[in-house]
Amino acid sequence: MKRILTILAACILLLASLACAKAPAAEPETAPAVTVPETLELSLTLPLGARDDVARTLPAYTDGFSAKDDVPLRFSVVSGDPGVAEGMLAANGTLYVIAHGVGETKLTVTAKTASGEQNAATVSVKVRDARRTLVLIVLGVLCVTLLVLLGRPAAKKPVPEEPASPEEAPDPVAIFEDPEEPASPEEAPDPVVIFEESEEPNDNPERS
Repeated sequence: MKRILTILAACILLLASLACAKAPAAEPETAPAVTVPETLELSLTLPLGARDDVARTLPAYTDGFSAKDDVPLRFSVVSGDPGVAEGMLAANGTLYVIAHGVGETKLTVTAKTASGEQNAATVSVKVRDARRTLVLIVLGVLCVTLLVLLGRPAAKKPVPEEPASPEEAPDPVAIFEDPEEPASPEEAPDPVVIFEESEEPNDNPERS
């Protein structure tokens, strides 16, 4: 039994070694003939006043390119939409990005050797308009103001009180008052007799 297991293990190791020998070795990645910088993203805003073009300067932009054996490179710039922005390269390697209108575009900077090897870098450009931004801000403020004014609750009018229905009217209340008792004879005041003199002459003085 042990002999069989040993033979099986030896066969497995032999097959694994043969498979590794037949597998081709991974080839190392070849470096590009021309190395380029990473993609840049730029944002430019057209002014409120004069509608002149707006430029952004990228000094020594071509220094990010390199070639094997330091061979010289020739550069060119192409814009995806010249109406939005375009690029210009100076002799000292400075890239000028010039914005003309609102929108988005890409500038492709290509570096090429004398033998025909080349590579390209990309500059993404987004152009905004300050006037449009200002209009959007004003419209937003007006909308907020209208919402505040229209959202205020209206003053409530006083509700008149409805007369009570006969069913809800309170029950009448009867009030009994004791009559005033006449004063007793003892408490009654003595009568007063008032004599008045007659204006007629007294002819019979004896009766007086």
